[in-house]
Amino acid sequence: MEHQNARSNNARRNTEPNLSTFLNDPTLNAKEQIELIDNEIMRVEGQIVRLVKHRAFLKRRRNAFSPAVKLPPEILAHIFEYACHPNGGEFGDRYYTYFPSSQLVGGINLGLSVGVGAVTPLFIGTICSAWRNVSKGASQLWSTLTIHMNNRNADAQASLLRSWLQLSGNRPLAIKLLEDDTTDTEHEEEDGGWGIDVSSTAVIRVLAEHAHQWDTIDFFLPSTWRTVLSRVKHKLPMLRNATLRVAESCPTMVRVDAFAYAPQLQEVHLVGYSIADVNLPWAQLNRLDGEYFGVDECLETLRRCTDLQVCQFERAYRGTRPFDAHPITHTTLQSFELIMDSADDLPALFGAMTLPNLKEIVLSFSDDEPMLREIRPLIRRSNCVLQHVHLVGLTPEEDDLLDFLRELPMLQVFMLINPVTETGGRLTTRFLDALMPNKRGIAAASNDANDDDVDMMQSDDSHDEAQYSCLVPRLQRLEYQGAIGFTPHELLQFLISRWRLPTPHSPSHSHPNPTNALPSSPHPHKQQPPISQLRAVSLTTTRRIRFDSADSQTVQALMDEGMFLEFLDDPNAGMY
Repeated sequence: MEHQNARSNNARRNTEPNLSTFLNDPTLNAKEQIELIDNEIMRVEGQIVRLVKHRAFLKRRRNAFSPAVKLPPEILAHIFEYACHPNGGEFGDRYYTYFPSSQLVGGINLGLSVGVGAVTPLFIGTICSAWRNVSKGASQLWSTLTIHMNNRNADAQASLLRSWLQLSGNRPLAIKLLEDDTTDTEHEEEDGGWGIDVSSTAVIRVLAEHAHQWDTIDFFLPSTWRTVLSRVKHKLPMLRNATLRVAESCPTMVRVDAFAYAPQLQEVHLVGYSIADVNLPWAQLNRLDGEYFGVDECLETLRRCTDLQVCQFERAYRGTRPFDAHPITHTTLQSFELIMDSADDLPALFGAMTLPNLKEIVLSFSDDEPMLREIRPLIRRSNCVLQHVHLVGLTPEEDDLLDFLRELPMLQVFMLINPVTETGGRLTTRFLDALMPNKRGIAAASNDANDDDVDMMQSDDSHDEAQYSCLVPRLQRLEYQGAIGFTPHELLQFLISRWRLPTPHSPSHSHPNPTNALPSSPHPHKQQPPISQLRAVSLTTTRRIRFDSADSQTVQALMDEGMFLEFLDDPNAGMY
């Protein structure tokens, strides 16, 4: 064996030229030596190529024994779906945060991506031929995409986009367009600063060819796209969700009619457009989000959208002209969100609305105007059963807050956020005591009942056991940011009382007496709803709430039992 290796090494040395012999040959001039060196370089590079190919062959043979390579194509396709799924869902987020492609290898190809935290199916196809075949055959991988528009590379983007969409088959498409925010000095010189729209139509033309597949879109609308979009006006049979934005870096489309005939359109988000600028099938919408709406447009939206269930107005403003707030009753609206800088027009807006099926209300104001004063008349007039209340602004006075909560016996979620924790009112032990379950015997109940009811109670054997009642008995989540006036131990007692509820000992507790009225309720004969566990509490205060050693153990025990507790300090405290 040793003799064979020696012969092999000798043979190899005999076939390889000795460059030193040629380079030291005095008969060769410089040109001839360079030619010999170049030939040797070519020979070595050829050997390297052969070795690389041989190494790749050996790796393929070795990888053939890996279980991952033996997975059926159907399983691989499911795995690829997870790899191509954006973090949090690309179209579930209202705001898109761009992350450079360098943060994720394979996350973007020529401006085309699936979303944050996901690789593209194009990248998967570069791994090996087997994966490329699987990814091309999995149409679900190609049905979602985000396009970072680039006018300079628009034609190349359009070409890649056409290939991408061809692989989507007939699947519903979710498409998001992000405006090109790069500066094109060449086009700036061409238009001479006259505001001429030079946005390319290459990408939108390709997208328009697949308009019949549009399911969810998020488009900005430059004026140059008007002609292309006019061709899709009657070709949107699958469109369910549309976000339409004014263009920011170029002249925008003034009037939008392309989406007027979309039989499946249910949800619309308008950014910068008013309802007068857009022609939509208003009567069939069940959700509308509007940014930069005037107060008069908010009311007009409710009049047009007769089937609306969820409505959100962000950055609403007073408007440029006075308006007459004609009363409107909307019977299908269940969730209403309003974000304004000032509450000056709130009386006119809320005073005109009657919302009998309202279950959720979200209000946010940047000024110091009290907001409860206008909500209570709306609740009483509508006779609605609110279950979710989210208020952002100045903390109301505690008396006003307690009076407000007495109107909401079925409230399940209450969020009160004061961005400036040191201002406004504060929550004290009175607030905690009002929300703690308290025993109410015959005497307490009889104060809220008539004589006949008292006779019935006295004749009922179940009255020997005291009833429990409290404010907002159905509350399951409480989130508060602002000033407080109670101790950590008092807070703990409240948490225990709303998590470890009293155990009933008599049949009367499972069937509450109808005369057991809500405490201090404006409806004295309304039955006290059963008390629910308060499952989540989050408090943000000027200084973080700190419990002593014994109470900390109890807090940890509550969390171990399943109660979510969060105590934070406001990082902005003292900055105002």
